[in-house]
Amino acid sequence: MTGSNRWTSRSRFSRTALWSILTLATLTSAPALAVGWEEIAGVGYTEVVEGDDWSVEKEYPEALAAAAGQEITISGFYVPIEAQAYVTNFLLVPDPADCPFCGSSGYGISLEVHAAEPMPDLPEATELTLTGTVELVDDPYTYQALRLVEARPEPLS
Repeated sequence: MTGSNRWTSRSRFSRTALWSILTLATLTSAPALAVGWEEIAGVGYTEVVEGDDWSVEKEYPEALAAAAGQEITISGFYVPIEAQAYVTNFLLVPDPADCPFCGSSGYGISLEVHAAEPMPDLPEATELTLTGTVELVDDPYTYQALRLVEARPEPLS
């Protein structure tokens, strides 16, 4: 085997092993709540300016507020934040056109994801289904409303 072929074999083995472990963890977990992009898009924002201070108040749809601290399963498209062989943080968007780094006019909905385990980097706009815990972001100085933590991919169908 040449050095190049050995790397490919090891890389395939590592990816297969990682996906197998993540799939097993998914299959042994409790069912997730049904919260999707519609609820995420329903977050309301009110800008507040008092003197030199700016902040944003967030109003969460009832279903999304109830999901705080609970597991949800959501599908979307992968948007890398950093170029690395294995990633733990990335964005998920409902449509590849919503990529916040792709030069479109404005930003669409996005969900910050923190993976439970490092995942092999994927091509941008790869469709994923993830299960993870909803964490609401109460920081008044950002429009970021929530993140998905301890996320793991669902088995590919």
